[in-house]
Amino acid sequence: MRRLISFFILFVLLAGCGQKSLPDSVQYLTPLPKQVVQVDDVQLAYRIFGEGPPLLMIMGYGGTMDLWDAAMIRELSREHTVIIFDNRGMGGSGKGTEEISIKRMAADSAGLLRVLGYEQADVFGWSMGGLIAQEMTLNYPDKVIKLVLLGTSCAAQPVEEVTHRLLKMDIQELLSHFFPKGWVEKNPDALAKLPRQAGPADPAVIRAQADAMIEWEGCCSRLSYLEKPTLIISGLEDDILPEQLSVQISEQVGGSWLVRYKNATHWLMYQDPEGLGSTVNNFLKVKQNLFVH
Repeated sequence: MRRLISFFILFVLLAGCGQKSLPDSVQYLTPLPKQVVQVDDVQLAYRIFGEGPPLLMIMGYGGTMDLWDAAMIRELSREHTVIIFDNRGMGGSGKGTEEISIKRMAADSAGLLRVLGYEQADVFGWSMGGLIAQEMTLNYPDKVIKLVLLGTSCAAQPVEEVTHRLLKMDIQELLSHFFPKGWVEKNPDALAKLPRQAGPADPAVIRAQADAMIEWEGCCSRLSYLEKPTLIISGLEDDILPEQLSVQISEQVGGSWLVRYKNATHWLMYQDPEGLGSTVNNFLKVKQNLFVH
């Protein structure tokens, strides 16, 4: 249990590492007000930023919406109505009555758009959020305009393997995977700038999310039917879900864009948040009729 808890308190511990040099709280999403709506069996907490076409952001394993990089959200919200939310059982969202699974969280994501009155949206999924985003796009295609996948996989086995690895890691081992070797030395304020989660998560929910990833059947064989403009992004130094898995997705999705960042890991969002936001904005601007389906 200690190893399991260590994963979701990592951001809290890292924030404390540079407490005296933390930027002003306006650079974080945590203090900003959130709203709650009923979606099927669960209450989901969310925040909305900016104006323009809607963009739904789906968070990864063990994280809440507080952990999106505020600089990236600010960049995205220059051109979009950005919707961030907590997956069921996390942060301000309730647990609901249904079992946590990747497909259930995909239904939650589509349901949130429905309840908020959005017929369609572009969808951005990171890590486990990328699994959810793929299932959402495949199962609720009318709700998705374009798809953005950051550091994820369509294959079940790598997801199962890395989940078992994460459950066994302690804080020091997790830290060794966070940024590329030598990057923190060149960017000494990196740890202090990491976003802060408002509070600790329920260990039972973290375990349920892990089980959901372990039990996920994958979707590679179905991606050839995914007729959506898709941007796939990965860091070349990602040793959580390696960039070869992003290449695999791109080979299955006709007309997809593949962007690979040098000297970047699974957490590249915290290395270049504005650049990542700009890359996504540029992709979302391209007319759909230019994509091959």
